[in-house]
Amino acid sequence: MNLNYEKKNDIIIVYVNSPLDIGNSPLIQRDISTLISQFPDYNFVLNMESVEFMNSAGLGVLIISTKRLESNNRCLKISNLNDAVKKVIQILDAHEIINVYDTEDEAVKSFELRG
Repeated sequence: MNLNYEKKNDIIIVYVNSPLDIGNSPLIQRDISTLISQFPDYNFVLNMESVEFMNSAGLGVLIISTKRLESNNRCLKISNLNDAVKKVIQILDAHEIINVYDTEDEAVKSFELRG
């Protein structure tokens, strides 16, 4: 698995530990999908602090995961992006689909604000 995770109340925090590129994206998508199935009542935060590079294949992982969770009335929030990864999201105009937060704490707290 190219990621680790922890449970915090009703949230699964996933730590991605490798680039989100054409080589790794299928494996990471599989691992995230497994977690989504394993924790069917949880919302997710993807902490990408260790992700130094992401291309359109990686963005696909984020969008697929977001849509899958939304179809089950759950949510995915992304945190701790470096500037290069943020730029990919902006260039590919995905910032309206993907919920991005500066820190993991902000992402977690945003679930509390939803009520």
